[in-house]
Amino acid sequence: MEEKAEKKYQYDYWRPAVAADNVVYRFDGKSLQVLLVKRGNEPYKGMWALPGGFMQEDETLMEAALRELKEETGIVPRYTEELCSCSSVNRDPRDRVISVVYYSFVHGGEAQAGDDASEANWFDIYELPNLAFDHAEVMKKAVEALRTTIKLSPYFFYLLDDEFTLPELGRLWSSVYNCKIDRRNFQKHWIALGLVTNILELTQIPKSPRAPKYYRFNEDAYLKIKKKHLFK
Repeated sequence: MEEKAEKKYQYDYWRPAVAADNVVYRFDGKSLQVLLVKRGNEPYKGMWALPGGFMQEDETLMEAALRELKEETGIVPRYTEELCSCSSVNRDPRDRVISVVYYSFVHGGEAQAGDDASEANWFDIYELPNLAFDHAEVMKKAVEALRTTIKLSPYFFYLLDDEFTLPELGRLWSSVYNCKIDRRNFQKHWIALGLVTNILELTQIPKSPRAPKYYRFNEDAYLKIKKKHLFK
């Protein structure tokens, strides 16, 4: 068995443990939900927490986050991005642990518990159980960040099918912001921005007047709006 090559440089001082955690969102057609796992081990055994764990020596933080997410829940997200870091001194009773949190978007996705998670389930973001560690505080930051970033970003659409109705889009918006909307004005606004395109206009296939109208996200229109705002 080959021995690892001796490292040229060695640290003479203490180093903390590093972990990666996940805030994973989905929309079930009625409410925005977040994925939680029930801890199978101490500390906080039996409590719900964000899926995550410690980074291994040969991986990046994002690789650690995605690996832990798949091991604990079986979920592979459509999109993942770094959210924040957590470094409170006493956030983990085992040791000094610094965690980098990632947020992800999935559509559908039935979770199956694995690894050190005894259960995995989806919860309405406004009806969460008591959470382990500092994860309740993380969720507050995650919801605030989501509300800020989705206004002019494609992330919003990762929670929907590739083809969706405007009422579905409205229900998602209401769920994210926890508010009621004027349905007619909301739909006119998105059409006027050009961020959604009626599929009938693309296919020109006639349908019944009563059939629901389906739309797609217009990435070209999004990029034009983004460029305009960047250079204002």
